[in-house]
Amino acid sequence: MSFLICENNTDYLDSIARLRLMDDDFMRIVFKDEDVVRQFLEIILERSVDIIECHAQYDINNILGRSISIDVLVRDGDDYINIEVQRDTKGAHPKRARFHGSLIDANTSFPNEQWDKLPNVIIIFITETDVLGYGLPIYHSHCRIDENNQMFEEGREIIYVNASIQEDTALGRLMHDMFCTDSRDIHYEFLRKRVNYYKENEGGKQEMCEIWEEIRRKGLLEGEAIGEARGKAIGETYGMMKFIKKLMSKNGYTLEEALDFLDIPEKERSTYIEIFTS
Repeated sequence: MSFLICENNTDYLDSIARLRLMDDDFMRIVFKDEDVVRQFLEIILERSVDIIECHAQYDINNILGRSISIDVLVRDGDDYINIEVQRDTKGAHPKRARFHGSLIDANTSFPNEQWDKLPNVIIIFITETDVLGYGLPIYHSHCRIDENNQMFEEGREIIYVNASIQEDTALGRLMHDMFCTDSRDIHYEFLRKRVNYYKENEGGKQEMCEIWEEIRRKGLLEGEAIGEARGKAIGETYGMMKFIKKLMSKNGYTLEEALDFLDIPEKERSTYIEIFTS
């Protein structure tokens, strides 16, 4: 998609304007910048971070079971940090954090490696609401021995950051920034600059338009793949439904706005309206 097409496509530009860092697709894009990730982590962890590797949207395949697509995976020295943005309460279940840790372990260890040399893993879930329900801005979870309450040093820490608490603290200001659609409202300069680039800079907006088009294309391709098994029409409908749901849940679109964004012909709209309202 050329920038001229993007510039004239108000649906794409409106979608970009609505994006926040709490939308994982946008967060993954902004967090391609290693320095942004480093400063972000240092606020949450309250320590310096030495990034050796940084991957946004890191896929871990599991040939024996469920695979995952991680929002951000960082190698900090010899250890690994996984950052996940979770707007859906079900998606932030503690067992999901456990599962992420297990697949990271399986994919960062080596044959015959000494057990005490396995890297430590930190899983960070940033949740839109207070998933754990204790009214705290941040939760640090470690394994402990029941009988004496001593730490059980198995090398994994799970952190939940409650983004609904936006106090006048370093962490609270960071969580405030996660919800900003306008870069001018962002406290931290390192985030403000990157968000402004993708929302206001012509080159950044072009990148965003191309990314949105790619997301749409992947949704259609997935539908076509399913269509080979279920019939082409059913497969295409499935793929489009998945993208419509994404626009509605992550970007605040109404059903009508999502249909407009995807240029669904009038004669086909009643099918999607019936599916979503039934």
